[in-house]
Amino acid sequence: MKKRILSMMLISALLVSATGCAGKKADATPASSEASTAAAAPASTAASTTGDIKVGVILKTLSSEYWSYVAAGVNAAAKDLGVKVDLQGPASETAYDEQNNMIETMLAGGINAFVISPLQSESVASVIGDVKIPIITVDTDAEIPGKIAFVGTGNDKAAYQGGLYAAEKAGKGAKAVIIGGVEGNATSDARQAGYERAMKENGIDVVSVQYAQSNPDTAANVMENMITAQSGNIQIVLCHNDDTAAGAATACKQSGLKDVVIVGFDGNQSGVQNIIDGTISATCAQSAYTMGYKAVESAVKAVKGETVKSFVDTGCEVISSDNAKDYLEKLKGYLK
Repeated sequence: MKKRILSMMLISALLVSATGCAGKKADATPASSEASTAAAAPASTAASTTGDIKVGVILKTLSSEYWSYVAAGVNAAAKDLGVKVDLQGPASETAYDEQNNMIETMLAGGINAFVISPLQSESVASVIGDVKIPIITVDTDAEIPGKIAFVGTGNDKAAYQGGLYAAEKAGKGAKAVIIGGVEGNATSDARQAGYERAMKENGIDVVSVQYAQSNPDTAANVMENMITAQSGNIQIVLCHNDDTAAGAATACKQSGLKDVVIVGFDGNQSGVQNIIDGTISATCAQSAYTMGYKAVESAVKAVKGETVKSFVDTGCEVISSDNAKDYLEKLKGYLK
């Protein structure tokens, strides 16, 4: 009897063991299938992973045409890459405290990467501190702990291209003035350096450099004072943005100063329209939309542990009467 009971127990154990093995094989089949699907369609797997990534983006402002292009690029990248983006910007490019407060709040809210276009590089770096997430600067660079990349225009190179255009139009021996944005700003300094290099290489004297805080009315007053100081002997006006160029053009017109080569910077719709209308001569067009897109793209790559270039140059194109109409249509397409 005991032998019979032992035999029955042995049979039962074997059956349980067989059932357990069968269960393991059944579990292994879906896992193998999932691995095969992931290899065949990596984009689908990546989308489900990136959907959890949140990128914080704070621009210099959202209340200008130029920054609306950057914002459009940010939103397009978020959609294409399937990530969440918190996009903010202060009321103006001089709202320093407002931007710093935004930074503090955003960093405390739980983001995986941070994209910033600093209004004041040093104060922004101080507010950010030593955070443990990837930092991307866009449009304007800054020395920030944790920064892994700068996405934007090579401002020196772009201004140099605009300066070469002006030098060719005005000719050797011309007199040039520069109207900057904000003195001491890294972007303004780089643009000034590029303009000055182009002038020097072409035998053109820069007789005055003044700043207009990127305001067209201020630029008009600055330009009027320059015209008076130089007795009207000015053939080239090199500006740090398109609004400044428009203000300078107004002063030239009111002073009766003609045949002046006026170069702006940014390539906004208003600036390009001014070229078409003959108000200014050219603009150094930044690819603001591409900046926004590439900044988010770089941030996502960093979060995923992929290689990110330390400088992503989004390029520049000199817009003149030759290509202004085509470029204007391109700009309008970004905001549709």
